[in-house]
Amino acid sequence: MINVNLNVLQTCSSTNDIAFKEAKNGAIEGSSYLSYMQTKGRGRNENKWQSTKGNLFLSTVLRPSKKKIFWHQFSLIVGFSVLEVLCDLGVKKKLIELKWPNDILVDKCKISGILLESSSDFIVAGIGVNISKVPSNETKWKATKLYDHINITFLIEDIALKILKKIMKNYELWNIHDFNNLLIKINPFIRNINKKIILSLPNKNDIISGVFLGIGENGGLKINKKGNIIEYFSVDNFIFPKGKL
Repeated sequence: MINVNLNVLQTCSSTNDIAFKEAKNGAIEGSSYLSYMQTKGRGRNENKWQSTKGNLFLSTVLRPSKKKIFWHQFSLIVGFSVLEVLCDLGVKKKLIELKWPNDILVDKCKISGILLESSSDFIVAGIGVNISKVPSNETKWKATKLYDHINITFLIEDIALKILKKIMKNYELWNIHDFNNLLIKINPFIRNINKKIILSLPNKNDIISGVFLGIGENGGLKINKKGNIIEYFSVDNFIFPKGKL
């Protein structure tokens, strides 16, 4: 397994910033950065990630051997790795879900988000997990924290190392084999499978509706559209009936 080198910081702009800079300077796979606070934490689409002390802010550098067209799959692999660790720490499996492409929910409340950023020869995987605090600026989702669901506390560093070890294990499976080896484990946790879905595509006026079948073999949303099975990767927005995201 890839060796993990965890660097612990008191504060930084964002752990992804640090990891990306270090990767540009040649940091090897497994170089990882944990910070107790972030001044400019962010999620996907430049959404602000409120970085309250007591929660987990972690990034790691990876250099996949797979072609870059497959790298987007890694967001789900990282999310699933975090999910596995949360279950290992005591969160009930029946309460935990993955929301494509990058969120983890517990009892329908957001507990974690994943941010992938890449260059020509590396990926930086950023992970935020609510451990002991709930962000006050989360408006789209109700938020929750790990200590709402378990009765034992852990050092942030220990949780980070558990997550990193799980990521490296699943990363090696993905790097060596195809995505399907992990997909059969991931899909049972995907939110709203077999529910009606409505989605819009970038730069198109078309509204697509159908039945959501889960994650496809290439890592996109698998939709049954009037009997045709189609996988969508680039999606502007998607909703489920009655406003269920």
